[in-house]
Amino acid sequence: MISHVPAEGDGPEQRVAARLGELRRERGLTLTTLAERTGISAAHLSRMEKGERQPSIGSLFQLARAYGISVGELVGDERPRELHVVRGATAPVHEGPDGPYATMAGLGPRSALEAVRLELTADGPERAAAHAGEEWVYVVRGQVLARVGEEEVALAAGDALHFDAVARHTLWSRGGPATVIIVSVAPAPARPPHGPASG
Repeated sequence: MISHVPAEGDGPEQRVAARLGELRRERGLTLTTLAERTGISAAHLSRMEKGERQPSIGSLFQLARAYGISVGELVGDERPRELHVVRGATAPVHEGPDGPYATMAGLGPRSALEAVRLELTADGPERAAAHAGEEWVYVVRGQVLARVGEEEVALAAGDALHFDAVARHTLWSRGGPATVIIVSVAPAPARPPHGPASG
């Protein structure tokens, strides 16, 4: 269980930073080991835990997968239930290097699906991400550029992009703010054999 009690005046970004450090220590991981599992450098992980850098959406997906929890749990937004309703107007908003974001899913670690609403403000790629699974991006408003591997594609409101998230990928706005919904689905675990082989 996370033991951090936020000090008076702690903002959401400071609470996320504290939570990142406590999760890593609870699992007995060094920064080097976590860097190997996520592909994020140990130096960058350290800066995120100190609150000197906010994690990008890609980093949040990578860290959540490494810890076996959802992005909502990672940033402290989520109370797992059988049914989880997120009201768009009241969903907690966090600041990140790609722009403000809110988690829009919440069934907890048993769910393979993550959904984030991201307000893109960057006019260029901040940091590329790569992780297991698939990603689906839907542009709600504005113009967006996406780079997946070596390919770059322009997206407008109403467009969607679906890709294998193992390829390094990044998004940024084009000519002004943009809003996107990002849905990420983790690969299904390998199924055990149905029973002993007949002989």
